[in-house]
Amino acid sequence: MDKFMDSDKLMSASEAISRFVKDGDSFVFANCLYCMPLALAHEIIRQKKKNLMVFQQGGIEEIDQLLESGVINRMVVAYNFRAGGKRLITPLDRALRQGRVVIEEMTNHTLLSMMKAGAMGYPFIPVLSGIRVTDVVKRKGFLGDQRFAEIKDPFTGKDVLVVKGYNPDFAIMHVQRADRAGNAQLWGAMINSKWAALAAKKVIVSAEQIVDTEVVMSSPHLTVVPAHKVCAVVECPWGAHPSEVAGHYDYDLPFRALFFGSASNEEASKAWLDEWVYNVADRQEYIEHYVERFGRDTLLRLKAKPFPSVPADYGFTFKSVWDEKGYSEDLGMDMKGFLKMLEDKGVLLDGD
Repeated sequence: MDKFMDSDKLMSASEAISRFVKDGDSFVFANCLYCMPLALAHEIIRQKKKNLMVFQQGGIEEIDQLLESGVINRMVVAYNFRAGGKRLITPLDRALRQGRVVIEEMTNHTLLSMMKAGAMGYPFIPVLSGIRVTDVVKRKGFLGDQRFAEIKDPFTGKDVLVVKGYNPDFAIMHVQRADRAGNAQLWGAMINSKWAALAAKKVIVSAEQIVDTEVVMSSPHLTVVPAHKVCAVVECPWGAHPSEVAGHYDYDLPFRALFFGSASNEEASKAWLDEWVYNVADRQEYIEHYVERFGRDTLLRLKAKPFPSVPADYGFTFKSVWDEKGYSEDLGMDMKGFLKMLEDKGVLLDGD
Protein backbone atom coordinates (compact mmCIF):
# COMPACT_ATOMS: atom_id res chain seq x y z
CA MET A 1 0.00 0.00 0.00
CA ASP A 2 1.23 3.50 -0.80
CA LYS A 3 2.58 5.30 2.25
CA PHE A 4 0.10 8.12 1.69
CA MET A 5 -2.61 5.70 2.81
CA ASP A 6 -0.50 3.59 5.15
CA SER A 7 -0.34 4.21 8.89
CA ASP A 8 3.45 4.50 8.80
CA LYS A 9 4.51 7.56 6.79
CA LEU A 10 7.97 8.04 8.28
CA MET A 11 10.60 8.71 5.61
CA SER A 12 13.57 10.93 4.85
CA ALA A 13 13.14 14.52 3.70
CA SER A 14 14.68 13.53 0.37
CA GLU A 15 12.07 10.82 -0.21
CA ALA A 16 9.20 13.01 0.94
CA ILE A 17 10.03 15.89 -1.41
CA SER A 18 10.84 13.56 -4.29
CA ARG A 19 7.54 11.70 -3.97
CA PHE A 20 5.10 14.46 -3.15
CA VAL A 21 6.40 17.66 -4.79
CA LYS A 22 6.07 18.14 -8.54
CA ASP A 23 7.31 20.98 -10.72
CA GLY A 24 4.58 23.58 -11.12
CA ASP A 25 2.83 22.75 -7.83
CA SER A 26 1.41 25.35 -5.48
CA PHE A 27 2.29 25.14 -1.80
CA VAL A 28 1.89 26.95 1.49
CA PHE A 29 4.18 27.34 4.46
CA ALA A 30 2.12 26.09 7.41
CA ASN A 31 4.41 28.03 9.75
CA CYS A 32 4.95 31.77 9.84
CA LEU A 33 7.93 33.51 11.49
CA TYR A 34 8.16 30.73 14.08
CA CYS A 35 9.17 27.05 13.83
CA MET A 36 9.87 27.43 10.12
CA PRO A 37 10.22 24.20 8.04
CA LEU A 38 13.60 25.22 6.67
CA ALA A 39 14.98 21.68 6.38
CA LEU A 40 12.10 20.81 4.05
CA ALA A 41 12.51 24.08 2.13
CA HIS A 42 16.22 23.32 1.69
CA GLU A 43 15.37 19.87 0.35
CA ILE A 44 13.03 21.43 -2.22
CA ILE A 45 15.93 23.68 -3.27
CA ARG A 46 18.38 20.79 -3.25
CA GLN A 47 16.18 18.78 -5.60
CA LYS A 48 15.90 21.80 -7.92
CA LYS A 49 12.13 21.82 -8.15
CA LYS A 50 10.85 24.41 -10.62
CA ASN A 51 7.97 26.80 -11.24
CA LEU A 52 6.42 26.46 -7.79
CA MET A 53 3.80 28.88 -6.51
CA VAL A 54 4.05 29.79 -2.82
CA PHE A 55 1.59 31.18 -0.29
CA GLN A 56 3.21 32.74 2.78
CA GLN A 57 1.91 35.07 5.48
CA GLY A 58 5.26 36.60 6.36
CA GLY A 59 8.55 35.54 4.83
CA ILE A 60 11.92 35.74 6.52
CA GLU A 61 14.85 33.85 4.96
CA GLU A 62 12.85 31.03 3.36
CA ILE A 63 11.34 33.14 0.58
CA ASP A 64 14.66 34.74 -0.31
CA GLN A 65 16.36 31.34 -0.48
CA LEU A 66 13.65 29.89 -2.70
CA LEU A 67 13.90 32.93 -4.98
CA GLU A 68 17.68 32.88 -5.19
CA SER A 69 17.66 29.19 -6.09
CA GLY A 70 15.03 29.68 -8.80
CA VAL A 71 12.48 27.32 -7.24
CA ILE A 72 9.46 29.67 -7.14
CA ASN A 73 8.11 31.90 -9.88
CA ARG A 74 4.77 32.95 -8.31
CA MET A 75 4.19 34.37 -4.83
CA VAL A 76 1.09 35.23 -2.82
CA VAL A 77 2.42 37.07 0.22
CA ALA A 78 1.47 39.57 2.87
CA TYR A 79 5.01 40.46 3.91
CA ASN A 80 8.63 39.61 3.16
CA PHE A 81 11.43 40.73 5.48
CA ARG A 82 13.77 43.31 4.01
CA ALA A 83 17.08 43.39 5.83
CA GLY A 84 18.86 46.72 5.62
CA GLY A 85 15.93 48.66 4.21
CA LYS A 86 16.18 50.33 0.82
CA ARG A 87 19.97 50.51 1.01
CA LEU A 88 20.37 46.84 0.12
CA ILE A 89 19.25 44.82 -2.89
CA THR A 90 17.45 41.67 -1.76
CA PRO A 91 16.86 38.38 -3.61
CA LEU A 92 13.24 39.50 -4.08
CA ASP A 93 14.41 42.78 -5.66
CA ARG A 94 16.67 40.87 -8.05
CA ALA A 95 13.97 38.36 -8.97
CA LEU A 96 11.44 41.12 -9.70
CA ARG A 97 13.88 43.17 -11.77
CA GLN A 98 14.96 40.12 -13.75
CA GLY A 99 11.37 39.01 -14.35
CA ARG A 100 11.84 35.69 -12.57
CA VAL A 101 8.83 36.05 -10.25
CA VAL A 102 5.36 37.59 -10.17
CA ILE A 103 3.64 38.64 -6.96
CA GLU A 104 0.15 38.88 -5.58
CA GLU A 105 0.09 41.15 -2.53
CA MET A 106 -2.42 40.38 0.21
CA THR A 107 -2.81 41.27 3.87
CA ASN A 108 -2.29 38.78 6.66
CA HIS A 109 -6.05 38.70 7.24
CA THR A 110 -7.07 38.20 3.62
CA LEU A 111 -4.37 35.65 2.84
CA LEU A 112 -5.25 33.64 5.93
CA SER A 113 -8.92 33.90 4.93
CA MET A 114 -8.02 32.30 1.58
CA MET A 115 -6.65 29.33 3.48
CA LYS A 116 -9.49 29.25 5.98
CA ALA A 117 -12.09 29.12 3.22
CA GLY A 118 -10.14 26.40 1.45
CA ALA A 119 -9.82 24.37 4.64
CA MET A 120 -13.56 24.51 5.30
CA GLY A 121 -14.48 23.68 1.71
CA TYR A 122 -15.97 27.11 1.01
CA PRO A 123 -15.50 28.69 -2.44
CA PHE A 124 -15.13 32.09 -0.75
CA ILE A 125 -15.39 33.80 2.63
CA PRO A 126 -16.22 37.39 3.73
CA VAL A 127 -13.37 39.68 4.78
CA LEU A 128 -13.29 43.08 6.49
CA SER A 129 -14.78 45.64 4.13
CA GLY A 130 -12.43 48.50 4.98
CA ILE A 131 -9.73 46.98 2.79
CA ARG A 132 -11.72 48.02 -0.33
CA VAL A 133 -10.04 51.43 -0.35
CA THR A 134 -6.50 50.01 -0.40
CA ASP A 135 -4.26 48.93 -3.27
CA VAL A 136 -4.47 45.36 -1.98
CA VAL A 137 -7.92 45.22 -3.60
CA LYS A 138 -7.52 47.87 -6.30
CA ARG A 139 -4.26 46.61 -7.82
CA LYS A 140 -4.26 43.13 -9.35
CA GLY A 141 -1.36 40.75 -9.69
CA PHE A 142 -1.09 37.45 -11.55
CA LEU A 143 -4.26 36.08 -9.92
CA GLY A 144 -6.30 38.80 -11.60
CA ASP A 145 -9.96 38.50 -10.61
CA GLN A 146 -9.33 35.26 -8.72
CA ARG A 147 -8.89 37.04 -5.37
CA PHE A 148 -11.68 39.43 -4.38
CA ALA A 149 -15.32 39.78 -5.40
CA GLU A 150 -18.48 41.53 -4.21
CA ILE A 151 -21.68 39.66 -3.32
CA LYS A 152 -25.01 40.70 -1.87
CA ASP A 153 -25.60 39.96 1.80
CA PRO A 154 -28.86 37.91 1.72
CA PHE A 155 -29.86 39.37 5.10
CA THR A 156 -29.22 43.08 4.56
CA GLY A 157 -28.86 43.46 0.79
CA LYS A 158 -25.54 45.28 1.27
CA ASP A 159 -22.43 44.53 -0.78
CA VAL A 160 -19.98 42.24 0.99
CA LEU A 161 -16.33 41.83 0.03
CA VAL A 162 -15.27 38.19 -0.20
CA VAL A 163 -11.97 36.48 -0.89
CA LYS A 164 -11.60 33.26 -2.87
CA GLY A 165 -10.72 30.04 -1.07
CA TYR A 166 -7.60 28.16 -2.16
CA ASN A 167 -6.34 24.60 -1.70
CA PRO A 168 -2.59 24.50 -2.39
CA ASP A 169 -1.22 21.22 -3.74
CA PHE A 170 0.82 20.70 -0.59
CA ALA A 171 1.95 22.31 2.65
CA ILE A 172 5.27 22.00 4.42
CA MET A 173 5.27 22.24 8.19
CA HIS A 174 7.64 21.81 11.14
CA VAL A 175 6.37 20.77 14.56
CA GLN A 176 7.72 19.70 17.93
CA ARG A 177 6.49 16.13 17.63
CA ALA A 178 4.49 13.74 15.49
CA ASP A 179 3.73 10.06 15.40
CA ARG A 180 4.58 7.82 12.47
CA ALA A 181 1.03 8.08 11.11
CA GLY A 182 1.32 11.86 10.79
CA ASN A 183 -0.60 13.25 13.74
CA ALA A 184 1.40 16.46 14.17
CA GLN A 185 1.57 18.46 17.40
CA LEU A 186 2.65 22.09 17.59
CA TRP A 187 2.65 24.59 20.43
CA GLY A 188 3.86 28.15 20.72
CA ALA A 189 3.02 30.83 18.14
CA MET A 190 0.42 29.17 15.91
CA ILE A 191 -0.26 32.14 13.54
CA ASN A 192 -1.38 30.46 10.27
CA SER A 193 -0.51 26.82 10.99
CA LYS A 194 -3.97 25.33 11.47
CA TRP A 195 -5.72 26.82 8.45
CA ALA A 196 -2.75 26.62 6.09
CA ALA A 197 -2.20 22.93 6.81
CA LEU A 198 -5.89 22.02 6.63
CA ALA A 199 -6.33 23.95 3.37
CA ALA A 200 -3.59 22.00 1.58
CA LYS A 201 -4.40 18.85 -0.36
CA LYS A 202 -1.57 17.09 1.45
CA VAL A 203 0.93 17.99 4.16
CA ILE A 204 4.62 17.12 4.51
CA VAL A 205 5.59 17.31 8.18
CA SER A 206 9.04 17.48 9.74
CA ALA A 207 9.27 17.01 13.49
CA GLU A 208 11.88 17.48 16.17
CA GLN A 209 10.78 14.16 17.66
CA ILE A 210 8.83 11.09 16.57
CA VAL A 211 6.69 9.73 19.39
CA ASP A 212 4.29 6.84 19.94
CA THR A 213 0.64 7.45 19.13
CA GLU A 214 -0.12 7.01 22.83
CA VAL A 215 1.80 10.24 23.50
CA VAL A 216 -0.34 12.07 20.94
CA MET A 217 -3.51 10.61 22.44
CA SER A 218 -2.48 11.80 25.91
CA SER A 219 -2.37 15.43 24.71
CA PRO A 220 -4.93 15.72 21.89
CA HIS A 221 -5.29 19.49 22.23
CA LEU A 222 -1.80 19.91 20.75
CA THR A 223 -2.60 18.07 17.51
CA VAL A 224 -2.78 20.73 14.80
CA VAL A 225 -2.86 18.39 11.80
CA PRO A 226 -4.53 14.95 11.88
CA ALA A 227 -2.88 11.98 10.23
CA HIS A 228 -5.31 11.76 7.30
CA LYS A 229 -4.02 15.10 5.94
CA VAL A 230 -0.35 14.06 6.12
CA CYS A 231 1.45 12.23 3.32
CA ALA A 232 4.94 12.15 4.85
CA VAL A 233 6.58 12.48 8.26
CA VAL A 234 10.27 13.35 8.60
CA GLU A 235 12.19 13.07 11.86
CA CYS A 236 14.35 16.18 11.79
CA PRO A 237 16.01 17.61 14.92
CA TRP A 238 17.00 21.25 14.37
CA GLY A 239 14.71 21.21 11.34
CA ALA A 240 13.63 24.84 11.85
CA HIS A 241 17.05 26.40 12.53
CA PRO A 242 17.71 29.33 12.56
CA SER A 243 14.11 30.02 13.62
CA GLU A 244 12.98 29.03 17.10
CA VAL A 245 11.01 26.04 18.40
CA ALA A 246 9.47 26.22 21.88
CA GLY A 247 10.87 23.53 24.13
CA HIS A 248 13.84 22.87 21.84
CA TYR A 249 15.89 25.93 20.80
CA ASP A 250 15.89 29.69 20.40
CA TYR A 251 16.34 31.60 17.15
CA ASP A 252 19.91 32.05 15.92
CA LEU A 253 20.26 35.78 15.28
CA PRO A 254 23.96 35.79 14.26
CA PHE A 255 23.35 33.02 11.72
CA ARG A 256 20.39 34.89 10.28
CA ALA A 257 22.55 38.00 10.02
CA LEU A 258 25.12 35.92 8.13
CA PHE A 259 22.51 34.97 5.57
CA PHE A 260 21.06 38.45 5.14
CA GLY A 261 24.52 39.92 4.84
CA SER A 262 25.22 37.46 2.03
CA ALA A 263 21.80 37.89 0.41
CA SER A 264 22.45 41.51 -0.53
CA ASN A 265 25.01 40.36 -3.10
CA GLU A 266 24.07 37.83 -5.79
CA GLU A 267 27.40 36.01 -5.79
CA ALA A 268 27.59 35.90 -1.99
CA SER A 269 23.99 34.70 -1.83
CA LYS A 270 24.70 31.82 -4.19
CA ALA A 271 27.84 30.99 -2.20
CA TRP A 272 25.68 30.79 0.95
CA LEU A 273 23.32 28.36 -0.79
CA ASP A 274 26.26 26.27 -1.94
CA GLU A 275 27.65 26.04 1.57
CA TRP A 276 24.44 25.49 3.55
CA VAL A 277 22.13 23.73 1.09
CA TYR A 278 23.75 22.19 -1.98
CA ASN A 279 26.97 20.98 -0.34
CA VAL A 280 25.26 19.23 2.57
CA ALA A 281 23.18 16.11 2.00
CA ASP A 282 20.54 16.73 4.67
CA ARG A 283 19.81 18.51 7.93
CA GLN A 284 22.18 16.29 9.90
CA GLU A 285 25.11 17.30 7.69
CA TYR A 286 23.93 20.91 7.91
CA ILE A 287 24.19 20.80 11.71
CA GLU A 288 27.52 18.98 11.57
CA HIS A 289 28.82 21.72 9.28
CA TYR A 290 27.47 24.36 11.67
CA VAL A 291 29.41 22.77 14.54
CA GLU A 292 32.57 22.66 12.40
CA ARG A 293 32.21 26.35 11.52
CA PHE A 294 31.06 27.83 14.82
CA GLY A 295 31.68 25.19 17.50
CA ARG A 296 29.36 22.89 19.44
CA ASP A 297 29.11 25.37 22.32
CA THR A 298 27.60 27.95 19.95
CA LEU A 299 24.93 25.48 18.93
CA LEU A 300 24.21 24.32 22.47
CA ARG A 301 23.74 27.90 23.66
CA LEU A 302 20.57 27.90 21.56
CA LYS A 303 19.08 24.95 23.45
CA ALA A 304 15.91 25.77 25.36
CA LYS A 305 15.69 25.61 29.14
CA PRO A 306 12.87 23.33 30.36
CA PHE A 307 9.61 25.10 31.14
CA PRO A 308 6.96 22.32 31.15
CA SER A 309 3.26 23.08 31.34
CA VAL A 310 0.96 21.51 33.91
CA PRO A 311 -0.47 18.24 32.53
CA ALA A 312 -4.18 18.13 31.70
CA ASP A 313 -6.24 15.18 32.95
CA TYR A 314 -8.28 13.58 30.16
CA GLY A 315 -9.57 10.73 32.32
CA PHE A 316 -13.03 9.16 32.13
CA THR A 317 -14.33 5.85 33.47
CA PHE A 318 -13.68 4.40 30.00
CA LYS A 319 -16.53 2.07 30.77
CA SER A 320 -18.30 0.51 27.80
CA VAL A 321 -22.10 0.62 27.58
CA TRP A 322 -22.02 -3.10 26.78
CA ASP A 323 -20.24 -5.72 28.88
CA GLU A 324 -18.34 -8.69 27.48
CA LYS A 325 -21.61 -10.67 27.23
CA GLY A 326 -23.36 -7.95 25.27
CA TYR A 327 -25.54 -6.79 28.16
CA SER A 328 -26.07 -3.16 29.19
CA GLU A 329 -26.76 -2.37 32.84
CA ASP A 330 -27.69 1.17 31.87
CA LEU A 331 -30.37 0.00 29.41
CA GLY A 332 -31.33 -3.15 31.31
CA MET A 333 -31.22 -5.32 28.19
CA ASP A 334 -28.87 -7.13 25.86
CA MET A 335 -28.06 -6.13 22.29
CA LYS A 336 -30.70 -8.43 20.82
CA GLY A 337 -33.38 -6.85 22.99
CA PHE A 338 -32.13 -3.38 22.17
CA LEU A 339 -32.35 -3.99 18.42
CA LYS A 340 -35.85 -5.45 18.80
CA MET A 341 -36.96 -2.40 20.73
CA LEU A 342 -35.67 -0.13 17.97
CA GLU A 343 -37.40 -2.24 15.34
CA ASP A 344 -40.68 -2.17 17.25
CA LYS A 345 -40.49 1.62 17.50
CA GLY A 346 -39.78 1.90 13.77
CA VAL A 347 -36.38 3.50 14.35
CA LEU A 348 -34.36 1.06 12.25
CA LEU A 349 -34.30 1.83 8.52
CA ASP A 350 -34.71 -0.84 5.88
CA GLY A 351 -31.32 -1.49 4.27
CA ASP A 352 -32.97 -1.62 0.83
